[in-house]
Order: sequence, then structure tokens, then C-alpha cells
Amino acid sequence: MLSACGPGETLDPQPAPAQDVGSTTAALDCAALSKPVYHRVRPSSGDSLLTLNATEAANAATTYAYTDDRGTPFKAASSSGTGLSPVYRLYSPSRGEHIVTIDATERSNLIASGFTTDEGIGFYASKTADACLVPVYRFDNPGLKKHRHAVTQAERDALTTAGWTNEGIKFYAAPTTPAPVDTKFTFVVIPDTQQETVYAPTRLTQRMQWIADNKTAQDIRFVMHTGDLMDWDTPDHLHYQRASDSYQVLDTAQIPYAIALGNHDTAAVCQGGSACPGNVNANLRNTTTFNTYFPLSRFKALGGVFESGKCDNAYHTFSAGGLNWLVLNLELWARTNAVDWAKTVLAQYPQHNVIIITHSHLNGSGGIEQSNGGYGNNSPQYVFDNLIKQYANVRFVFSGHVGNAAYRTDTGVNGNTIYQMLNTFHDGTTNPTRLVEVDTAANTISTRVYAPLTNTERADGVKAYSNVNWVR
Repeated sequence: MLSACGPGETLDPQPAPAQDVGSTTAALDCAALSKPVYHRVRPSSGDSLLTLNATEAANAATTYAYTDDRGTPFKAASSSGTGLSPVYRLYSPSRGEHIVTIDATERSNLIASGFTTDEGIGFYASKTADACLVPVYRFDNPGLKKHRHAVTQAERDALTTAGWTNEGIKFYAAPTTPAPVDTKFTFVVIPDTQQETVYAPTRLTQRMQWIADNKTAQDIRFVMHTGDLMDWDTPDHLHYQRASDSYQVLDTAQIPYAIALGNHDTAAVCQGGSACPGNVNANLRNTTTFNTYFPLSRFKALGGVFESGKCDNAYHTFSAGGLNWLVLNLELWARTNAVDWAKTVLAQYPQHNVIIITHSHLNGSGGIEQSNGGYGNNSPQYVFDNLIKQYANVRFVFSGHVGNAAYRTDTGVNGNTIYQMLNTFHDGTTNPTRLVEVDTAANTISTRVYAPLTNTERADGVKAYSNVNWVR
């Protein structure tokens, strides 16, 4: 049992801390975070004690004068679990202060700076956010030479008013009382915009501004693009610059996004839309200009990539509607090794609802494309057979490239329904934008295609599904 200590007091010997294995990329075991953490404060010094042990919390009051009972602000785990890391507890005899940290490097630095009494692992928490967790902030009071942790906005406001400095989020734990979950949210899917970047870039920017302006009203959590953002490259990279400037609106609004590259976003297409000279397959995989204007740093929910420094094949994670989500953008007519990489991603996140975006998947009649375009690698049918239908967590596939709108559902090998939507709309006058509203309580999906520039709706953009079986 850990023992609270005051100035000059010695702790009972503790076992050596476990090795800090860091946060894991596997799905978080939310159920493991079930133990209330007791918060006690010593009024005479302002020292703050966090402990999982109710007996230690009681003894801290009777023996060491930690009489200010702050309750149980959050829950943690008493042992290691998937996605959890140790939170170390240290004590400084000279300062009379306890402190906790999930950061192994900070732990070493604290020990070197005077927190010489190592009280071992206090509890386990997460280094990364999750739908089931709340952020735990740490505050510093240089005058008192003490630290304090807070969860709720009211707690943080009270500490700030009292002169404490917010050091930011230090780890994530489970709430003592789960907050009500808003089960409805919207994500956006943008179709081929190649004509806009050539002839009317203001339409692209106006669409992005509408998304930013309606982030709260529409509860927009994520934006996706199904490819052919550009039409072709030019010596001055004008189309790329225009697209980059438009996406800066989303960057400023802090709306995460992902982009599936189309053939026009690569070196395969030259001015006027004709094939560039040289090996057309090699040109299709040459995305240097795209990655120059859209470096990985722009993708705020990025989890990982297939090729270092390239966004061509990447996955992104976010939480919404009380569930976990993963967006996978897959290259056009994908290479076998890119598909194999994607398999490892989907297998690694079985508790995430997966949305796949790729430039070519459905044709205008709603069938799955059988061709690799003549210069790609594998066909969309190959990708469907070997990747999409093989994983129980796949829920959506969005694509563009041909036609206008089409809708299709298939059943995966694990019995899951896969909702597929074609999203092309080469519109010469306005800026179609697919809005997908998800209701995780009603188990429904509803979608429409709205053009912000003209305030109009497309009749072929409306579709609704019920009895959706989400990954929970």
C-alpha cells in the first residue's frame, strides 16, 4: 500500500516501478478504468494527494493532516491494460509536495530536481484521448510550490481565478459520472473539385468557409475528399496553391480532414487532362507536388501512413457520437503492398467504425469497378474482396472519379453491412457538398448533398438507412 508522507517523513518501501511502455495503438480498454481516484489536500501546505487506496486517503487525513476531501474527480486502473500507461507518484521532501506524471522522461527530470522519494505507480491512465475518457489538467502554483489536478471546467476556472497556472492536459482518465453523450454528429464528403481549382477557386473556398461557419450548427466532426482535388499541375503549381489556400480555412477552424488522391492529383495527368509522358504507372505514384502542399502536419487526426512523409495512404482517428472512428484514405487502384498495409490498420483497430475513402470504387450504375484504369495496379473489386469485405469494423466506403451519385450496400464476410456511396458531381456552376449525419442512438444514417454557393439541394444526394449496427 502506498503511504502519504509529509515533510521529513519516509514512505514504506515500494516495489520498483514497472517499465513505461508508453501508449499503445491498440484499442483502449475503457472498462479497466473503473477505480475511483481519491483526492486529498493538506490545507497547511496546499499539497495535493491522489490515490486509488481508500484506506490511504483516510490515513492521510488522520495521520498527515490531509483533511480537505476533494472527492473522486476521475477513475483510473489499478493494473496495466490495453492502451494504458503507468502514472508515477513522486514526493519532494524539501518542498513537501506530491506530484504524478505519466511521462517517463518527466519522471526522471523530477527525480533529478528534488522529487527523490519514488512512491511507484499510483495508477494507470491513457496518454491519448478516447470517447470514454476525460482530460486531466495539471496546474502549477509557483508561490506555493505545489501542483493540483482538475477535470471539470468549474474546477479549472476556480484554480485559474486563484492564481494557478494551467500546464495543460497531462493524461486521460474515466469520468466518475459519465457525461451525457451527444449521439448525433455530421461528417462531410467533398466530391471531385478539379474544375473548381482550374476555373472557379472561389467556389472551393466558399464551400470550406461554409463548413467552418457551420461547424457547430451542423456538428461537423470530420471532412473527407474523394480525390481529384486538382485538375493538373503547372510549372507554378497554381492549382495546388489554390487548393492549399482553400484548405487553410479548415486548418484555421481546427476541423480535421483526410484526402484520397485521384489520378489528377498525381504526375500522371498533364495540362488539359492528357496523360503525361513516361511510365504512366510510375507517374501515378509520383505525388511529390501534392505532398509538398499537403504535408503530414496538416492532417490533425493522423494516426499513421504507409510510406514515410506521404499522405497517399494514411489513417486518421477521431471520437464522435460516443463511438470511435477511423478514416482510411487509400490510393487509387492500389498496389498490393498498400492494401496489405491497410489490412494491418483495420486489424489493429477492431473497436473503431471504419470509413474508407478512395478515388475509384463504384461506377455510375452502382457496381464495383472492375478495371485498374489501364495504368493502375489492383482494381477496386480486388480491394473490396481482399480488404473492405474482410473486416467486421468497416462501415462506409466513399468514392468519386466517374458518374454522379450511386449507392450500394454489401454484407462483409463477418455479417457487417458496408454502406458505399459514389460522390463525383462534376458541377460547373456550384459546389456540391455531401453531409452525412450519424445517429448512434437511433442507429441511423441520413445523407444529403447541399451546395452552399446556391443554397440548393441535389435530389440524387438524398439517402437514409436504419438499423445500422455500429461497432461499440
